[in-house]
Amino acid sequence: MKIKNLFLLLWLSCSFTYAEISSDDLQTIENLTDQVLGNKKLAPLEPQIKAQIKKSQPTVQQLFKAEEINYNDSVYLHNYAIITSGYAEYLLDQDCAELSHPIQELAEQAYLALQKRDPKDSIALNNFGLFYAQMSVYYRKNSDPTPRLTYLLKAEQLFETLIQIKPKDEEYERNYYAVLSDKLMLLHKYHRDTEEQKRLVNILKKPLFQFLADPDQPFDSGNFVILAQQYYQGLNRENPKAAEKWLRDNQQKIETVVNKNRKHTQRENEFLAEFYALLNQPAKALSYLKQLEFSDENSTEPSSFENEPNLANLRLNPEYQKWFKKYTQDYQEYRKALPEVCKITQLETTRNPVS
Repeated sequence: MKIKNLFLLLWLSCSFTYAEISSDDLQTIENLTDQVLGNKKLAPLEPQIKAQIKKSQPTVQQLFKAEEINYNDSVYLHNYAIITSGYAEYLLDQDCAELSHPIQELAEQAYLALQKRDPKDSIALNNFGLFYAQMSVYYRKNSDPTPRLTYLLKAEQLFETLIQIKPKDEEYERNYYAVLSDKLMLLHKYHRDTEEQKRLVNILKKPLFQFLADPDQPFDSGNFVILAQQYYQGLNRENPKAAEKWLRDNQQKIETVVNKNRKHTQRENEFLAEFYALLNQPAKALSYLKQLEFSDENSTEPSSFENEPNLANLRLNPEYQKWFKKYTQDYQEYRKALPEVCKITQLETTRNPVS
């Protein structure tokens, strides 16, 4: 389930008379926050971001240690948290994990300070949860799933708190389900904590069954396809015959979603290949496998296809064998060519990119 990459800017109206934060300082950091939120590529803003983070250090360090944070301070911290979290994400995207880690810590400290000031600040909680969720995405290729699970667990706890505060907010609920879905997929992939997988499947049945009840309603069809996959896999572990019956009973509804004119993600194409393989429709299954991009950031290791029981019907198929051989070769060659160093050559190769 794709997690929504959005940090909400908190616009607060107040008289700027507190502490050492001037109205000019607030306006400057708010302007930069606008630019960070409005740009997917932060390279042109990097000098400004680094300068702002460095300039803010005395103020934010004082706020981190403060027993209480006033209203005016929180405006500054909200903006600072958005800038640092966005920059930390950008550094990870550029394969600069070592440079990102201290920036992640600054963002985390800012959100913790905001949470301390007001444990029921829904905007801060949502942004904090999204921060952890986004950080988790960049560890999806790790052979050890622990770092990603750690981030997802933190995000889950924040969103659980948030939906208790705002139980009717659909956006917060979607973010919560997105985190649970990613956590479930990770546990399933690494064969961890079967009981927790069952618990997550039970929670995620709610949005899945809502979609199945009305497949023509407006919703994220990508999320639906992935939820269907997860529910099927969970049911299949418990009762394979019941899982196959559920899949066939809901085939038409699933296909209604699939046939909408849209480009599918990697994970959706994988599920659809498995879906049609289980229905003994090899041509359709192969058509989705052939859409997989070995260079996509969400590409799947060839070994996963070898070990996937849902594709068993295809393994003796010559077309499948031909596709699998080429995919494996392309995947391995691409991985060898991937850069292993930080792409940001203009950055200092130190552990502290804001010094």
